[in-house]
Amino acid sequence: MSLESQIADLVSASNALVSAFNGKKSGIDNAVAAAIAAVPTMNKTWFVDQTAGLDANDGSAAAPFKTIGKAMASTPSNGICYVNLMSDYTFADAAALTVGYLIINAYQGARTLYPKYFQTTDGNGVTATTLGGFSASSVGYTVEIRGCGIVLPSPSGQVPAPNVTRSNSFLRTNSASNMPPYVGLVLQAPIITMPSDFYGALMGLAASSAILTVSGGTIPSAMLGHYLSNVGNVAGTDPKTLNNVLTNLSAI
Repeated sequence: MSLESQIADLVSASNALVSAFNGKKSGIDNAVAAAIAAVPTMNKTWFVDQTAGLDANDGSAAAPFKTIGKAMASTPSNGICYVNLMSDYTFADAAALTVGYLIINAYQGARTLYPKYFQTTDGNGVTATTLGGFSASSVGYTVEIRGCGIVLPSPSGQVPAPNVTRSNSFLRTNSASNMPPYVGLVLQAPIITMPSDFYGALMGLAASSAILTVSGGTIPSAMLGHYLSNVGNVAGTDPKTLNNVLTNLSAI
């Protein structure tokens, strides 16, 4: 075998190796790109119109969802769900939080949230009255409300009368098991209306820690004693005396 033929064989083998490498590299690059594309976006933005929307819609501004629950269900678990609220919203039940951070934004105008009392019946046939809103279990959650009013209801006429403050709270945890380590509530420019006989609180806690942030807005002094279910002093409580509460309010 001549030197020239040996060199030609080496060049041919080298070219084959380069071609094989490029082919493998292309396959690896394509597999990595496909894997990255398959990772869900953890931050989702949706539009909700309780009056004109449908949960069968795609959640866009032109075809909004009907419920906040559908918006959360369309967001990856423990992700960030940004809801542009296109109408006032009534909470006729307690929606389970499934996203780590839920933002409810008043879209193109003021919006009002209406938590309502409703009745539940347990496995023993015992009926209780509870407040509509959100329930949290197992992991930490935060709900941020931007530019929305909150109208709390009167318990007058409710049968039976509500008698458990935690379960009559707008954002509440479980009572005995699967309790989250914390729950957070952020209120941006809230306008809260509360009747004198309101029963309940904004946040219902068993043993979880609470983070409560309020920026601007109008909150009646009667809310003192109704921020947290287990802090009921109507004269207000200094949060510095509570080891499970972090808030920018001077009294709750």
